Amino acid sequence: MRMNAFCHVPLIGRVCFFFFTHCAAAVAAVAQVDASKRSGHSNAYMYGFFNNKRIVLYDTLLGQCADDEILAILAHELGHWKCRHTPILFVLSMTVLLLQLSLYTFVSNSAGLFESFGFHDREDRPALIGLILFSFISGPSDVVIEFLSNILSRRFEFQADRFAVRQGLPQELASGLVKLHKENKSNPNIDFLYSTYHFSHPPLVERLRAIQKEADARKKDK
Repeated sequence: MRMNAFCHVPLIGRVCFFFFTHCAAAVAAVAQVDASKRSGHSNAYMYGFFNNKRIVLYDTLLGQCADDEILAILAHELGHWKCRHTPILFVLSMTVLLLQLSLYTFVSNSAGLFESFGFHDREDRPALIGLILFSFISGPSDVVIEFLSNILSRRFEFQADRFAVRQGLPQELASGLVKLHKENKSNPNIDFLYSTYHFSHPPLVERLRAIQKEADARKKDK
């Protein structure tokens, strides 16, 4: 996909002001991706560090959502940044990788394990066999890690939604999410247990319920 300069001047001003207010730093650039040439999928995200943060909007998103809805979706992405979700996930993924490499080292150096499968010669332990044994041992743990990773990711999504609601954009976020799920042809209401195990993002119905709950709580506080 190709990135082009974003030319919607009023929205650029609102986006940059919003990010400057909440990040204490200006946005270096706002770009538009011509995703419509590949599919109808919509998305928006931000990347970069310190004063080099950049915002990327899919052209499909711009055609499907109003300006306030786009701002609410970007507020959700900003919520990930404010809650430090990216560095947390990075540290966790590196920790899991280190544990997996340590387990592989243990398996490849385990004489008893190789002897159990008929490889008695210490000088003849094929690396491929060690890799196969490692995959058998790590398989169950990978399932548990993926399940825990999905639970954490879903929690982060709810936190990012909560941040957008606290910026005064509950209705805009809800309507924007509905449009995104409709255009992306996502299942809006999936079984709770199934989605918890298989999906890294909560179903639309759960997110809308949480958004409404947070908005009602804020009204009571006022």
